[in-house]
Amino acid sequence: MELKECYTHGVFRGPRCPECGNVSKLLMEDREIDSLGKVLAGMLRHFPERYGVRLDEHGWIGIQEIVNPIRIQRRHFEWLTPHHIEAMAKTDQKQRYQVNEHREIRARYGHTIPVNMDDLPTEGIPDKLYYQTTPEEKEFIMEAGISPSDKTWIHLSKTYRQAYISGLFHVDEPEVIEINVPALVESGMPVYMATDEIFLVSLVPEEFIRLAEREDVTVTPEEQEEIERVKENRERRKNFSSYDNS
Repeated sequence: MELKECYTHGVFRGPRCPECGNVSKLLMEDREIDSLGKVLAGMLRHFPERYGVRLDEHGWIGIQEIVNPIRIQRRHFEWLTPHHIEAMAKTDQKQRYQVNEHREIRARYGHTIPVNMDDLPTEGIPDKLYYQTTPEEKEFIMEAGISPSDKTWIHLSKTYRQAYISGLFHVDEPEVIEINVPALVESGMPVYMATDEIFLVSLVPEEFIRLAEREDVTVTPEEQEEIERVKENRERRKNFSSYDNS
């Protein structure tokens, strides 16, 4: 959805201000949001050095510091200002970004670079969290526990359904693991709240996991569309990489 700004009620996503119904000022179109989102993911999660920027140990960087690097590498963003980035971050439905009182920004989750997230909240964590895996990996996990794979942190879901849907982005029939959170925390392994639905932990030993009781999950048309889109993009990148290396 478009990113807009109501002069009375602030920034929002959608055609009209949800508070007063005014059409309001357009800040970014859908395609610009998607494009900037990919840039921010690369910069804040994976390879800040490609943009010539440096994150602090907790993944923070001043919003003003990233504007010029984005403008330089993405000429179609010559109009970009800190306000655009902050507005996009604050209205992101998946809560991918965090903005603090110093007008610094960071990714809340999804890092493949070392980032210390121990300044995230540890209160109010549910007693049960969930982790999606493949049928092939399930037996190994039940015996050896869960370790980070392609990411720096293990991502746990708030509900069985959320974990199952996340797994569908990778396999047709994901398996869901249940985590005993109080016992895990008591063992000295803190769990951090990245968003309302995503939680981070550095390691889950096997004694704190069990196979979750299966639940019936109905995938919405919107979710199915996103799953198919992500899978198609992944396959396209794989094919391009194979062609490029041939």
